[in-house]
Amino acid sequence: MNKSFKILTVFVFCLNSMNMVAQHKEKQIELLHLNIKEESLSTILDDIILHEKKCSYYDCGLLFSISIKKSEDNFLISIESQKDINVLLPLSSYGYLYHQNHLFILQGERCENIFSTCGETRAFKYLDYNHPDFQPKEEDKKTIYVFNDDSFSQWHYWYVNAKFVLEEKSTSCD
Repeated sequence: MNKSFKILTVFVFCLNSMNMVAQHKEKQIELLHLNIKEESLSTILDDIILHEKKCSYYDCGLLFSISIKKSEDNFLISIESQKDINVLLPLSSYGYLYHQNHLFILQGERCENIFSTCGETRAFKYLDYNHPDFQPKEEDKKTIYVFNDDSFSQWHYWYVNAKFVLEEKSTSCD
């Protein structure tokens, strides 16, 4: 009887563990490999990385997103540091690049004046934290889901007449 109880306990524990892991769905996305065409952006990214290296949360695995929104003939470029690739990839990402060994994920509009494609794609795996299959039903116990930690740094630039103009910088860096 003791052996049967141990086997049953291990079985129940395994089922419970699988249920906990299954709240997130693993997905994959293909992103275009991009290069920086506009050299002044390289200088901006150098400065941003230098700033981030002074922050207490910095490590060599820190990621960045570059979000691009078109406004008439200009572009609003938002650059944000982030620790979790699972937060970045589901947000209409289309490309990636590496700068100073840091991964930058591009989202939003495409701007051929700033970036060029290498013609290659790469698959990135991520966890979909808020997959609709795993949302609680009305009668179920509510679950707290992962949220985007916005305590990292953010820079907002306008790209006007082939020049970057800093609009705003926000950081919680020490």
